[in-house]
Amino acid sequence: VPDPLMNKVCAQFFCELIKRWGCDVAGRDQQSPGPPPTTVTDAFFDFVYSVSIPGMMRHILDVNFNVKDALHCRVLAEFGRALWLLKQSPRRGHSEFHSRVVELFVLGQNVSSGNRKGSPDVIANGFQNASCGKDMEA
Repeated sequence: VPDPLMNKVCAQFFCELIKRWGCDVAGRDQQSPGPPPTTVTDAFFDFVYSVSIPGMMRHILDVNFNVKDALHCRVLAEFGRALWLLKQSPRRGHSEFHSRVVELFVLGQNVSSGNRKGSPDVIANGFQNASCGKDMEA
C-alpha cells in the first residue's frame, strides 16, 4: 500500500492479531475468547510471513521511504513491533521466525534491498540478538 497512513494502520492491525493469536495465553483474561481455530491462525500466519512481511520489507527498503518523516518512522516502529512479536511468539516459535524471516528474506535476500544498511549476516545477527521491538527497527 503506497499510503503511509494506511501502512501504519495495517501494521497496527497485524501487530494486534499477532499479539492475540501468537503471544497471548488463552484463558488469561476471562473477557478474552482465546484464539480462533488452528486452521485460521495457521492461514493468518502464513499470510503474514508470505505477503505482509515481504510487502513491508519492500516498502521500508524503497528509496521513497524517509525514516525522518514522522509517519514513516511510525510505520517502521509498528513493523519492528510485529517482527518482535513474531520472534517472541510462544505459540508459533522462534524457529518459525528464523526460517521464514531471517533465512528466507535476510540471508536469502528474497526482497529487493535498495540501499540496505549492512551485510545480510549483520542484519541477521541484529534480528537474532534483538531484545525488543525497537531493536528490530535498527
